[in-house]
Amino acid sequence: MEFTAPNGVVWRRATGGTSTTEQLMQALERSSLEHDVPHVWNWWQEGRHEAEHARIWKVLAEWDHATPRPALTEDEIEQHVQAEMKRLDEHLAGVRQSKHDLAARRYDETRHRKRLEMMRAEADSAFFAHVADAPASTAQCERAEQRSADCRAVARTLRAELGDPDQVIDRWGTYPAERRVWNLDFHMRCWRYPCLREWADSDKRRFNALLKMPPPDPAEMCSECQAPTMWHEYDISLSLFQARPEADSKAETIARLLPGWWERCPACTAYQIEHRWGTANVLPDFDGEQWRAMLPPMLRAIFAPAPRRQTAQRRRPTSQPLAVIQAGPIAEVVARLAEIQQVHPTAQLRPADRGTWAVWPK
Repeated sequence: MEFTAPNGVVWRRATGGTSTTEQLMQALERSSLEHDVPHVWNWWQEGRHEAEHARIWKVLAEWDHATPRPALTEDEIEQHVQAEMKRLDEHLAGVRQSKHDLAARRYDETRHRKRLEMMRAEADSAFFAHVADAPASTAQCERAEQRSADCRAVARTLRAELGDPDQVIDRWGTYPAERRVWNLDFHMRCWRYPCLREWADSDKRRFNALLKMPPPDPAEMCSECQAPTMWHEYDISLSLFQARPEADSKAETIARLLPGWWERCPACTAYQIEHRWGTANVLPDFDGEQWRAMLPPMLRAIFAPAPRRQTAQRRRPTSQPLAVIQAGPIAEVVARLAEIQQVHPTAQLRPADRGTWAVWPK
């Protein structure tokens, strides 16, 4: 049996083959989609990709191009394979060299950092806007609205200085659009699949929420981590491949003082770390329950702790400390206290949990 595909290629079914021309067309279409994210978005089960690949090639193995081909010896086949591998290696080497040359010509560390600052300011502005949409108090609403406006102004200024931020390359010579495509694939294969496998039997609430998540468009992804950019508005990032900071470096010191800071995407708001550290600009009355409540339902189900079952309605604390002082070098602690004293001159220092000190209003 012979069949002419829409692209003009003539296929001939081998003697003894049982697949139909319709099955051949389906196999050809599926083979072209094996690396298409929307097509494989829910192929999370262990061995699913291998099973689908085997199903496709079981059909294709029964067909061959009907165009006569010259018979090749084993040596000629080996030479052809080696030539193709050499061609591929040369192509990849050329791509790497092209990226290296581009970085040498156009990489600007100041512009690169300014772009990250702009993205972080945009995430900060959106975060404070979400808080202001459902504030816990009038004071909190006023502070959140002001900080959102301030961050929005900073982001607008930086964007004007940068021009098109998508034309700012990183030190490896890659554009943001390229990294977004890669990060979507990493998000799916290195985070989504493992999480679904883990939660399939252990956590149905999170499993069902993640399974319903539609595949993002590459343009919706962050160029700096493996999360959709929108997640950064809610203080959620996904830096899957972040190496530890160098020993005895400034980054290592900060990471030790601020758990979670180093792992966070540089384009994501870091407000929750700021709040735990207790800076002078923290939002009054903000807590984990308010953060949980402001998350979209899907993110809440995946990332927020499950609500505890209670017989009585949980009462909101009537008061909270102005700041919490963590243990650390004396100079840093004294400087931190001096900063707080300027804002709250009559505040009192009291012992708190786990070796910390809390600053309370008089």
